[in-house]
Amino acid sequence: MRAFKYLAAMAAATAMLSMLQTTAMARELRLGGVHSPTSFETKGLEKFAELAAQKSGGAVTIKVFPAGQLGDAVSMIENVMMGALDMFANVADWNQNVVKDYGIMAMPFAFRDQEHMKTFLASDLYGAMKKEMLEKKKLRVLADNWYRVPRVLVTKFPVASVKDLEGRKFRLANIRAYVETWKALGMKPTILPWSESYLALKTGVVDGMDSSFSSVFPEKFYQAAPYITMTNHSVAPFNILISETVFAKLPKAQQDAMLAAGSEAGDFYTKAIGAEFESHKAKMTADGAKISDIDVKPFVEKARPVAVQLEKDGDWTPGLFDKVSKL
Repeated sequence: MRAFKYLAAMAAATAMLSMLQTTAMARELRLGGVHSPTSFETKGLEKFAELAAQKSGGAVTIKVFPAGQLGDAVSMIENVMMGALDMFANVADWNQNVVKDYGIMAMPFAFRDQEHMKTFLASDLYGAMKKEMLEKKKLRVLADNWYRVPRVLVTKFPVASVKDLEGRKFRLANIRAYVETWKALGMKPTILPWSESYLALKTGVVDGMDSSFSSVFPEKFYQAAPYITMTNHSVAPFNILISETVFAKLPKAQQDAMLAAGSEAGDFYTKAIGAEFESHKAKMTADGAKISDIDVKPFVEKARPVAVQLEKDGDWTPGLFDKVSKL
């Protein structure tokens, strides 16, 4: 009987010690984002935080800061590299600010469709980009299976051809491939943070913008610019970046928990977006939006010389555009 009590006491003490050790090692990580609190992106990040806590047994807690609360995309990436911010999540083409070859993911019409992008993400070309970012910039891609529906045009005017874009003011992110391509297509780029997009449309500061289709309904862009043209010009995935300095300090079990949580949250995000695609179309149409398809061949023809010039200018490794095209 005494032996049993002794063993029970030892087991309780071991459990208590384990709990105290887990608590001592617990980390709260800050994750910055640019999308609104109601967006698929932010909901996906909140799911990621929930899963990370579950899979780590509460040892890892993640606080999500959406809507640019911690700065714009470029400053947050820089802060993650410096270790001043733990994590940042956004569309993967923003990574070109760290590794230039990510610029190919920003090039409009460089990828035919989502399957083409997935083939690229499984290639050695993409693997080398991630490796460079990890080894030289101390930025780890925690998850990149957050597949988005394509980007489209959201405008205050109907778009039946490329000519309809001429002279129009167009909200763009400060990404050179975006700016140079839409300039070649006739638009006047206006660089604004994502968080200011709706107000810019509403007040007439800009005549249109491009956006992932999945953001048009949650962000209410269609209420300010009711013409949605399915150009499908970009399919870059959403990804989560973490400071390698921060990641390396976590115990292996917590690292594994975060990797698993990021991947599972990516599946959640991809499924959620796909499930709502037709629903969003119907809701926006019922609310007065005009959604139309368009022949993108004239767009592609005007965009290709831009890609050639950007490559000559060193925006990405020579030959990368053709290699991606042939995948």
